[in-house]
Amino acid sequence: MRPQELSKSEAFEIVEAPSMRQQVEQAPAQPAPAAPDLPKAVGVMMIAAYAALIGAFAVTIRGAHADFAIVIGAFYVAMFFGIPAVFLGTERDRTRRPDLVQFLDRGIDTATGRISGGGALVQMLMVPVLLAFAILAMGITYLLV
Repeated sequence: MRPQELSKSEAFEIVEAPSMRQQVEQAPAQPAPAAPDLPKAVGVMMIAAYAALIGAFAVTIRGAHADFAIVIGAFYVAMFFGIPAVFLGTERDRTRRPDLVQFLDRGIDTATGRISGGGALVQMLMVPVLLAFAILAMGITYLLV
């Protein structure tokens, strides 16, 4: 609207803003889907990869100080996956989430564009799996030398 039209009351219609009571009565709040594009199997794979990482630390590193640090790391990993589990538990409609085969076929939208399901899975699992292999390799090297 142009500034010169503001002086002409017939150029626009004045309406009242809806009250908060009307908005609440019309649409009750629904929790937003936490991760509608990811199947449950991907979360299980992530948990398994990080559990393997903590297991690799537990197998290869010895000593009281290291054990304490591993317990602290396991606690952080539990919280890392526990909080999203709580968020995912609030979803009402879990039928919209794809299974693993659909996820691999469809792919996923990211901030930088679309990526294949396999590519997304590799990006999510690359760090914990490779770290677990690295820790095992260092532990084996330590035991052999």
